[in-house]
Amino acid sequence: MKTLGLDLGGTKIAAAVVDDGRILDATRVDTPQTGFPDVAAALERAARTLLERGHGDVAAVGVGSPGPLDYRNGTVLFAPNIAGMEDAPIVAELERRLERTIVLENDANAAGLAEHLFGAARELESSLYLTISTGIGGGLFMGDRVIRGAHGLAGEVGHMTLLPGGPIGGDGLLGSLEAIAAGRSIARDASYGYGREMDTREVFDRARKGEPKALTIVDNAARFTGIGIANLAKIFDPEGFVIGGGMSQVGAFYLDRIRAATAEYLRGYPEADIRLAELGTDAGVIGAAAVAAQAVG
Repeated sequence: MKTLGLDLGGTKIAAAVVDDGRILDATRVDTPQTGFPDVAAALERAARTLLERGHGDVAAVGVGSPGPLDYRNGTVLFAPNIAGMEDAPIVAELERRLERTIVLENDANAAGLAEHLFGAARELESSLYLTISTGIGGGLFMGDRVIRGAHGLAGEVGHMTLLPGGPIGGDGLLGSLEAIAAGRSIARDASYGYGREMDTREVFDRARKGEPKALTIVDNAARFTGIGIANLAKIFDPEGFVIGGGMSQVGAFYLDRIRAATAEYLRGYPEADIRLAELGTDAGVIGAAAVAAQAVG
């Protein structure tokens, strides 16, 4: 079944026509920072570009959006990196504009579902996805279902508190996994430690060369990521974990450190199966399209 996926990001909107996990056609447009009406118009433009390129038969449209979201009312409550996206009725507006069924999903859930169904975890019955980039998000999957929880908060792994009194996170609370181990957190620690602005890429470049200060920062982030995964393994016991997002591009240098920390805090428990995501930047649109296919299938 052909469906259309829209992945709403802070700078770009990716759109793709997808059939059973295969991208048939794709496009991108810039994300406006001038309020919800312009964002809705940009989403419509991206979708129409594909619909008018011979894909008018798509059954439904899925939208992967940063949140938090109100699934019942099809609303984006707040998108921190997109101006004017407070209480944005995205489903109703796109249904009016595109005259098709619109399905809303959290962007991390959408990417994780793509990896669960078609990517790194495709042979597993259950998996837990962590996206580690500027921030840290996640998703929990069982069979072909996204587990959202009673209030849509399931999978918000970046906001679990691991270090009371630790650094402040974007949610205003102290010591979350995201505040300690996300990309911008690593850059923050390095900028303080070196006394000048430094980005995450430079930190890892220095760590690869064996620079002690950079290695300390990287090892600390990996340690807390491993503690988080060990906690999640004890609570949910998924068959596997998938690590996606920009930090996954560092590869084995970082993943091996995360695996070692996870093993340390899972001593006496079954070993965690931790995998790198396979679908890259396509995961968001593939997952959004999959959510749409599930809704009308």
